[in-house]
Amino acid sequence: MFLRNLVASLMCVTTFSYAGIELTKHNLSVSGPGTVKAVSETEICVFCHIPHHEKEGTPLWNRKMPTSVYTLYDSEFISRINYPTPQQPSEVEGQPGIVSRQCLSCHDGTVAIGAVYIVRGTELGNSVIQMQNVNPDGTLPSTLRTFIGTDLSIHHPVAIEYDPNIQKTFGDGSVKTIELRNPHPLPPIKLYTYGGKNYVECTSCHDPHKQNKQFLRVDVGNLAQDFKQTCISCHDKPGWSTSPHNTDTRTYTDTGVNQHYGEGSPVSVADLGCGNCHKPHNTPPYPPSGKPLLRKPEEQTCFKGAAGQSNLAPCHGAGGAKDIESLLPPDRTYGHPVKTISDIHTIMDVLYGFTSTEVDPASSFSVKFSDSKHAECMDCHNPHKASPGTHAQNADPSGWYPQNPTNLVSNVLAGVYGVEPLWPSARWTQPSTYTTKAEAEKEYQICMKCHSRWGLGDSPNGDCTTQFTSDQSGIKLTDQSCEFNPYNRSAHPVVMTTNEMLALGGRYADPLTPSQLLPPWNTNVGNQTMYCTDCHGADAEDGVDPRGPHGSTHKFMLKGPNTNWPTKTDGTLYTTGDVKDGTTDGLFCTNCHDLTQADPHMITRPMAMYSIACVECHVAVPHGSPISRLIGYRTMPEPYNYNYNGTLMLKLDGFVWNTVVQRRDAYSTDNNCDCHWNAGGYDTYP
Repeated sequence: MFLRNLVASLMCVTTFSYAGIELTKHNLSVSGPGTVKAVSETEICVFCHIPHHEKEGTPLWNRKMPTSVYTLYDSEFISRINYPTPQQPSEVEGQPGIVSRQCLSCHDGTVAIGAVYIVRGTELGNSVIQMQNVNPDGTLPSTLRTFIGTDLSIHHPVAIEYDPNIQKTFGDGSVKTIELRNPHPLPPIKLYTYGGKNYVECTSCHDPHKQNKQFLRVDVGNLAQDFKQTCISCHDKPGWSTSPHNTDTRTYTDTGVNQHYGEGSPVSVADLGCGNCHKPHNTPPYPPSGKPLLRKPEEQTCFKGAAGQSNLAPCHGAGGAKDIESLLPPDRTYGHPVKTISDIHTIMDVLYGFTSTEVDPASSFSVKFSDSKHAECMDCHNPHKASPGTHAQNADPSGWYPQNPTNLVSNVLAGVYGVEPLWPSARWTQPSTYTTKAEAEKEYQICMKCHSRWGLGDSPNGDCTTQFTSDQSGIKLTDQSCEFNPYNRSAHPVVMTTNEMLALGGRYADPLTPSQLLPPWNTNVGNQTMYCTDCHGADAEDGVDPRGPHGSTHKFMLKGPNTNWPTKTDGTLYTTGDVKDGTTDGLFCTNCHDLTQADPHMITRPMAMYSIACVECHVAVPHGSPISRLIGYRTMPEPYNYNYNGTLMLKLDGFVWNTVVQRRDAYSTDNNCDCHWNAGGYDTYP
């Protein structure tokens, strides 16, 4: 007996003194530094190990093992990318999870902390070592930070295979990888091999004997730096090295963050890295935490990071380094409903649009408005790859528009999923096929995930309108893939240049002349493309608000020096008379167009012909039209046909474009347009 005790004592001294366990909270003896410790037991190692007669577990395991059935980590992402799901932690050596179950024998709260088999040669049977600051039954209190519980779905997965070769192929042939380091993590992270496969367990990241913050195997600095390096030892996110979430030196002013992660020193975004947004161990329910392992619901994570309040974080909340929170509804009347629709986002929703035949998993969400309308930060931004810089970084002197117009994604939009419509050659027709993309190349491909048939569904009447109405404007939503179809007679050059549209044969009107456009659009006319966000954005993108269509006080999020369309601030319509008289102040179109350089705008005939409302000739949704020059016909539905105080405004029944405008090029049966007659040959609709 003496010899056995001597061996046990020597084992603790020679093995674990070196590791410094006596200075950690895993010293559960009466001499331990933590609040949970023995009433009188002096041995340190006995709470986990025994030199002889060990039970299930390794090495030389002495603790009673839990019999819990755990709720395992689940993720729509790993399901959709076909990644192996976690297995129930096993009690059997050689199967996934035995090491994790050993850790959980304290941390899941089902086994008494003092429930060991043998102490100094004596089997305890149903007795336990008496502990301080535990539940009456000797288990770990659920109020402690170290409590894990049996719900493992809110914690980093354990008993999960490490397979860096998993990837998902998208419709365009591009792939989304699982983004793990290949072939294995960086040391000192440890994997466990069972049946020829590598698995992640609790002790992959934690060394229970190590005198270190949170027992992390990685030890490169303070807890923030150890946290980040632990994550990136396994997770290899493309673009992360240059991302501001990895490099920004701005610091938290939240004392809790600085005390916990910085050991009293300021913690920067770069220090904390992954930990700004993620926690490997969360607390139920969702909210307050978010998925996947987010600190909070997604938008709140973006606003606050690791802080308790947004003004204490160098993040995207009110009072933060780049305030997006204050731009979003309901703070701004119009915008993406990031704060008003929450907690149903998954980053691979894009795979499942209106024309897709299934959703995987079947109970999960898609981008379809009919069952899962939502807007989240990650629908438009990839926080691992985004970096500073918009396409308008080099803006024109007004501060609103780029010097070199383009439709290519900019740094802030890098790495975001998208869809590309297969454009039907029939004008004013909804695309029936969409190609999913692991990374959008052009901005409209991001927008059309939602603002097209892929998200909005079939047009009930086959006219590019949808069954949905905007909660903000009360106006029916339309299919922008239908409107921007380059085979239409006219469209803003969001998808391709106007010269490219001409080459397709659907459009036949020449591009506008340089004199009809304002800088920067009057250069290289016909060969430019543009962003959706050249027209839609924040109130003051000329130096106050962060750029982008987050939110606005202006209807439709129209941006620029002029934001009214199609009515003035007094509610009356803009007319050709305003163009002639120079009273178009505030008219949205005049941000880019010199309207005085188009002859029909300068009509000076008397009576009603003097003041023709813009929307008597042009569609009120000026993305595109089946008619040239964004003209609309009286048979078009709302919202293309503007409803002004109960009256639909479009007057024309026919229009044809000619280089030299003639009276017969426009035809109307309206009594106020009796100067037009039916000469035939007009653009058709529908």
